[in-house]
This record gives sequence, structure tokens and C-alpha cells, in this order.
Amino acid sequence: MAAHLRPAASATAQRQPGGGGETDTAVPAVRRRSPLTSATRFGGYLYVGPSVLFLVLLSIYPLLYTVQLSTTDVRAGEQFFVGLTHYAALWRDPWFWNSAKLDLIFSVASTIFHLGLGFAFATLLNQAWPSLWLRNLFRGLLILPWVFSTAASGLMWTLLYHPFGILNYFWIAILKQSDPLEFLAQPGMALVSLTVVNTWKAYPIYMIFILGGLQAIPHELYEAAKVDGASAWQRFMNVTVPQLRTVLLAISSLDFVTTMGHVDLIRLLTRGGPLQSTETTPFYIFKTALIDGNLGYGAAIATLLMVALAIFTVFYLRMLSRGTESDGTSF
Repeated sequence: MAAHLRPAASATAQRQPGGGGETDTAVPAVRRRSPLTSATRFGGYLYVGPSVLFLVLLSIYPLLYTVQLSTTDVRAGEQFFVGLTHYAALWRDPWFWNSAKLDLIFSVASTIFHLGLGFAFATLLNQAWPSLWLRNLFRGLLILPWVFSTAASGLMWTLLYHPFGILNYFWIAILKQSDPLEFLAQPGMALVSLTVVNTWKAYPIYMIFILGGLQAIPHELYEAAKVDGASAWQRFMNVTVPQLRTVLLAISSLDFVTTMGHVDLIRLLTRGGPLQSTETTPFYIFKTALIDGNLGYGAAIATLLMVALAIFTVFYLRMLSRGTESDGTSF
């Protein structure tokens, strides 16, 4: 009697088409996930908790406090709410617009040179070398600028740019010029000299990213392009560049946003001079808020810069996702 009442758990009767008999077809049993216990949930919160706390204390809270600070002003040691007064003053501040223009020039130029040098050296390292030891040595020398701290790099380049430094020694003794070059003292050369230092300091990390992308490209694609009669330039444009599109978009956006926030090199080399020719927006924030003591106005500039970088980041992410869906080169 019990055998007749027990339901069939793993088989059902199914008639085969064109036949008269019935066959049993196995139906896999559906397993239900066991509900999470309170102890399991609590353990998950313990794992995620430190990261969330770190994010709130070091990212979200300072961000919200900066926005709140931008709507206040300090008078006679007391803080007053002033609303959007600082933002209205920004539109009439010529030094703010000068710093924004210099920051844009500095960031775009640095990004172009970072990617150009990184791509060139990564392509060189990706080639077949006669000696593995020689390639590893050359790779180590190319990565060396990234090892130096910002302070050490700034001091070294300050000595190189000095009127009695080695660069001016070659300029005067070798090239027979009469006057030394004022790399950091002439308004027309200071920003260029600063861009050179920033390019030298940061290109190795982007070289490593591009080299990793080059090594991930299947060699069969180049072989197929050779069979089709493609030249070296055609293989570069139609194989290498499309395969590296995602990497190039990612590191270029990262490089641009990072460079837009540089203060350390400018503080070490030029301090915004001469004649504010290297006073970018981050250094203008540093000088206004921390040197001049105008925290509210400096916070307003920082908030506006954050909004501009956020808009740029969203634009780049959409550009990246659209290119991924269409599988095309969208840059």
C-alpha cells in the first residue's frame, strides 16, 4: 500500500513519437538553497564592514563636508552660512579661469605624452630581443622613474633645471650658447618643464598597462593579417589599436583625472610661479584654502572641480561601454 502512495521523484512517463510504448525520462530534482542564517549574515557584514567604514570615513564624509564647507564663510572666528556666494564669485574670478586653463593644458599634454611614450616603449619591449637578459635590463631601466618618490623626483629635476645644472652645462659648453636656460623662471618655459617632469615620472605605469594589453593579443591575428597582405602600419591600425581600445580608454581617463589633481610636483618645482604661469586649479585650491586661509572659497573651487571630473568620468564610461557593445574603436 505504501509503495502505491509514494510519489515518483525522478521519473515521468513520456510517449516517444512514432512508437507505441512509453519510456521513462529522468527529470533532475530541483534543489532549494538553504536560507541564510543570522550568523551567516552577521559574518558577511563583518567581512564588508571594514571596507564600508573605510569608504565612509576617508571618501564620503570628506566629500560631503567639503560641499558643506563651500557654503560657509569664517568671520571673526565664527562660521556663517553664505549659500552660493562663493560659487557666484568664481565666475568673476580671473585667476580661477586662468588656473582652469593651465590645468587643462597640463593634463591633456601629460596624458598624450604618457600614452605616447608608454605605447612606444611597450611596443619595443613586446618585440623579440636577441637576449632575454638585455630585455629585462632595459625593462628595469624604463620602470626606474616610477620607483622614485615625488619628493626625490622634484629635487632631482630642480637640480637638473638649475642655471648651473647639467642641462645648462650642455647648453652652454656643448652647444656654445651664451646665456643659461631658465627652465623654471620663465613663464613660457615653466609649464613645459613641469610637463616634462610629470611625463618622466608617470609614464612607466602606463607602459606596463599597455605592455600587458599587447601580450594578451593573440598572435594568430597578426599571422592572418600577414597572409592577407597587410603592411606593418595596417596591422597596427587594424589589429593592435582595436584590441587595445579598452585598455587605452581606461588608462587615458585614469591618467587625465589623476593629473588634474596634481599639487605635489607643482609645489616642489615652481609653487605656481613664475607670475602664476603654473598655478593649476589644484594648486590654486591649495593656496586659497591652506595658505590664504579662505577655506570656504577653496572648498567651492574643489567642489566645482569634482563635479567637472565626475561629468568627464561618466562621459568616458559611456564611451567605453558603447565601444564595447559595438566592438569598434570609439576614440
